[in-house]
Amino acid sequence: MSTNQLRSYRFKSRAQWDTCQFAQTDRSSDATGEVIRPFPPFARPATLFESRGAYGPVVTRAGEIIWLDDDRQLHRLSPCHDIPEVIIAPEAFVHASRIVATSQGLWVITGTTTPNTLELYDSSSFTRLLTITLPQIRFADLASDGRDSVFALVEENNVWKALSFDHAGHLTQSIEFQGLSSAEQFVFLKNSQRFVILTSGPHPALEWYATTTRIFSRVVAGLRPCFCPHVLGSDSRERVFLAGRDGVEFGGGEYILTFDSEGDSLGDVPVDPVDAPITGVTGNRDSLFATGKRGLLQFAAADAVPEGAGPVRCTLITPLLFSPDREDRRRWLRIEAKARVPEGTTLEIAYASADTNDDIKRLNDILNDTKLSQSYRVEKLLGETDLWQPPTIFAGSGAETQAPKTFPAKLFDEHDRYVLVSVSLTAASGAPLPALYELDVLYPGRTLMENLPAIYQIEETKPDSFLRALVGVLETTTQDIDNRIGAMGSLINPQTAPAAWLDFIARWIGVPWDDALTLIQKRAVITNAPAIAKARGTRAGLEALLEALIPGSPRRFRVKDATADFGFAVVGGDSCAGSTLPALLGGFTRWHPLLNSNAKLGWLRLPCANQLEDGVWQLAGRVRVEVAATRAERKAWEPWLPALLAEMVPLTARLELRWVTARALRTNRLDGTLTLESAPEPHLGTDAITGLARLPEAPIRLSACGEVTGTRLR
Repeated sequence: MSTNQLRSYRFKSRAQWDTCQFAQTDRSSDATGEVIRPFPPFARPATLFESRGAYGPVVTRAGEIIWLDDDRQLHRLSPCHDIPEVIIAPEAFVHASRIVATSQGLWVITGTTTPNTLELYDSSSFTRLLTITLPQIRFADLASDGRDSVFALVEENNVWKALSFDHAGHLTQSIEFQGLSSAEQFVFLKNSQRFVILTSGPHPALEWYATTTRIFSRVVAGLRPCFCPHVLGSDSRERVFLAGRDGVEFGGGEYILTFDSEGDSLGDVPVDPVDAPITGVTGNRDSLFATGKRGLLQFAAADAVPEGAGPVRCTLITPLLFSPDREDRRRWLRIEAKARVPEGTTLEIAYASADTNDDIKRLNDILNDTKLSQSYRVEKLLGETDLWQPPTIFAGSGAETQAPKTFPAKLFDEHDRYVLVSVSLTAASGAPLPALYELDVLYPGRTLMENLPAIYQIEETKPDSFLRALVGVLETTTQDIDNRIGAMGSLINPQTAPAAWLDFIARWIGVPWDDALTLIQKRAVITNAPAIAKARGTRAGLEALLEALIPGSPRRFRVKDATADFGFAVVGGDSCAGSTLPALLGGFTRWHPLLNSNAKLGWLRLPCANQLEDGVWQLAGRVRVEVAATRAERKAWEPWLPALLAEMVPLTARLELRWVTARALRTNRLDGTLTLESAPEPHLGTDAITGLARLPEAPIRLSACGEVTGTRLR
C-alpha cells in the first residue's frame, strides 16, 4: 500500500469482530454481514395458548413447542399452525420436570422415588428409542448440547458432575464441577460452551462454569428484592432465563429474569399474577416460552423497546490498535462507525490512548485476562478513566428502516501510539433497536492539510484547532466521494455491477438484451459479450449467446442450419463432378408458373410479391433452434428468447424456435448427451410410475406441518 493512502483497522466480518470485547451484545447476521446490536427485549403482553395447567416446555429441532398439562396430555404447537395438537403423553412424560430436545428426539428422566433412568423418545411418534439406567447415580436435571448429545446433572459420592451421552446411549464425557456443594437445575449455552447451575439451600445462587472451572456466581436474592427462584431455562445458545417471585414484603410479583452468557442482566419480564407460579421456561432466538396455570405463554422478541421497559444498551471495545511513527508526527485520523441509529436511540464513540509502557501494560493486562468475563473486562477498561477522552455522541433520527449511515468521530488530535475504541448503542423505551454494521479506525497517509499553504499546516499540531476540525469535516465528505469514484470500476465489471448498471452496460456495448433476464443470465451475457459480438450472424455467435443464457453440460439446446450442414446437390456433368451425399435436393414447386404442354389447370399460380422462385427458397436461410426447458422455464423465457435469438441470425435467414424435452437432444454417441440413469425414485404425483409409487411406512407424520394419520397406508 502506498504511504499516501489512508489505512484503517476495519471491523466488519465475524473474525474481525471476534477480536473485540462485548457486553450485553447480540451478534447476528443478515444479508449485509455481521450485525452488532443490543439484545431485543420481549414484547408484552404474552400470547396465551390455553391448557389445563402446563409444565415442562421444550422447543424441538423442528421448531415445534411441546408442553404437558395436568390431564396427562402433550400439547404440540407447530410453526405452521396457530392451534396446538393434543396427544396422550407416554407414562414417562407424566412426571417429567424437564424435557430436553436433541437432533435425535426428546430426553426425559424417569423414576419418581429414585430418578436414575434416562429415556429417549421419537419427537414425532413418541416411540421410546433408548433407555439408560445407572443404579448408583441420581439424575437431577437434563440439558442439551444443541446437537446430538444430552448432558445429565448427577450427584455421585457427594460430587456433582455433568455426564454426556450420545444418541446411542454411550457415555462420552464426564465433567466434574469443582467447588459445587449443591445443585438443583442447570442449562448449557452452546455458543459460549458454558454451564449455568442453580444451587439449592437457604441462599440460592447462579454459578457459571466453563467446563470444570467456576467463572463467577450471582446470588439470586440480590437479583431482585428478596427474589425466590422457581425454575431455570435457556434458549440453548446465549441467553439464560430464571423465573421466580419477589419477597412478599416487596409485593411478591412474578418475573422472568434474562441474562446473557456473561451473566449480565438483559431485563426482567413481568408475569400476570393469574399465571403464577411459572413452572417451566425455555426459548429460541425469536421467543421466550413459559408455562403457568393457564397454559403456555409466548413472549415474542420485539423490534422496539416496549413502553414501560427500561432502556437497552450494548458496548464493544476494540483490541489495542497501533499507529506507526511518521516524520510529520501524524498518527491517527478519525473513527468511522457505519450504523443505523433511529429516533430515540444514541450512538456513543469514545477512545482511550496510551503511549507509556505502564499505560500500555495496564490495558493489555485487562484485555488478556481470560479469567475475567468479557463484560467484566469491558467494565474494568472503562474504569481506567484517566486514559479515556470525552465521548462523541450522536442522537438518532429517522425511521427504523432507514439505510445505515457513517458517523465519524475525530482522532487527529491524538499523538499517542496506541488507542482503544469503545462504541455503545442505546435505545430508550418505545424506540427501535439500533445496529452497528462496520467500524473503521483510520490512521493517515496523505490528508487535505498537505494541500494548504505551509503557514496553515502548523495548525495540525495544535490541540482543538478550528481549522483542523473544519478540514476534518471536509475530509469526511471528500473521502466518501473518493471512495465512490474509486469504486466506479466495479460498476462496469459484470461480476460486481448491480442489476441497473448491467442494463446500461448491455445497451452500451450492443449485445442482445432484455430487462427480464435473470441477474445470473445478465452477468453471463455481458461476460461473454466479446465472443457474442465478434461472431454475430454466425452459428458460433448464436451458440455463444445460448451458452450464456442456458449454461450447463450437456447442452440444453441444438442449432440446425440445413443449408450450412448439408449444402445443395449438384448434378455432375462434363464440366463439374457434382456433390456427395447427404445433400439437399431442391427444385421448383409443383405450381411453378410454366406455360407448356405439361401445365395443369388449377395448379398454376403467379409468385407472391418479392418471392424468388429459384427452387431452393424454402430451404435456404432457415435456422432452427431447439431448446430443452421445463414448463416454468418456458413460461419465463418465451416472452424474450425468440427476439434475442433473432438478433443473432443473418437478415436473410429465418429463425424457427422449438421447445423440446431433454430426451429429444440425446444421441447414441458418447458426446455428453447420452446418460445412464437409475430407476426413478418411488413417489406419488402426476408423473408417478405404476408399481413403484407408495407411501413411506415410517414415520407416519408426513412432515412437521402436515396432517397426522392414525393408520398406516400400505
